[in-house]
Amino acid sequence: MSFSPLEIVKLLPKTNCGQCGEVSCLAFAVALAAGKKRPEDCPYLDPEKLPSLGPSPAASEIDQAYRILEEVKKKARALNLAELAPDLGLTFEKDHLLIPYLDALVELTPEKARRQDGQELDPRDQILLYNYLIFHGREPLSGEFVGLETFPNSISKVATLRRYAEEKLAQAFEKDPAFLRKRLSLFRARELPGEADWAVEIWILPRMPLRVYFWEGEPEEGLSSEAKILYDRKALVYLDLESLVFCAERLTERWLGQD
Repeated sequence: MSFSPLEIVKLLPKTNCGQCGEVSCLAFAVALAAGKKRPEDCPYLDPEKLPSLGPSPAASEIDQAYRILEEVKKKARALNLAELAPDLGLTFEKDHLLIPYLDALVELTPEKARRQDGQELDPRDQILLYNYLIFHGREPLSGEFVGLETFPNSISKVATLRRYAEEKLAQAFEKDPAFLRKRLSLFRARELPGEADWAVEIWILPRMPLRVYFWEGEPEEGLSSEAKILYDRKALVYLDLESLVFCAERLTERWLGQD
């Protein structure tokens, strides 16, 4: 059975220690998925956890992600990073941008993006960051938050958001709300008193706030906990619809410690 490189990476330490013989944890995941490496080549990988990942899709996710990444990098090379930085709430230093992203600070040029803490930066994260630059949103945020279903052509994306973000967060809130509150400190976030049973605002990027609302379930009535993610009404000025959904998915993974 083969596994997706992006799923394998979740089981690795993401320290790029090199003990496996590859330059990074992501490179090892690609080699393992291709059968060029064995699980035992990484001293930190538990082979028993691999079957839980399920089979890799027919088309390589990692190959597709890198193809898209190269395309967005080409577009980024035409940008003046110093000029667009103020509009996007970023800092330009010498030859790169500093981008606050979820729980990290990322250094980005048209050629590469890397977390300052040295952790592996998934190609999907890099695509999101370059898209943020390419969109170069100039309109101010509205301060009004709406559901994804408010945006045009979002029907299929609403189901994806529900499955991969809202349902997972609701389950985590029902199981261990203290865990969510503790890990909230990882992000640029604030609680929103008096809204729902618990509500928070978390900044994925400097112009991309998400609000997450939680409602406690009523077991005696057979009702489970619920979570709802809202976006600023001007969110599509800064990112496309698919990227908006990915923001929520990535937040969920980082918040729950599943990446």
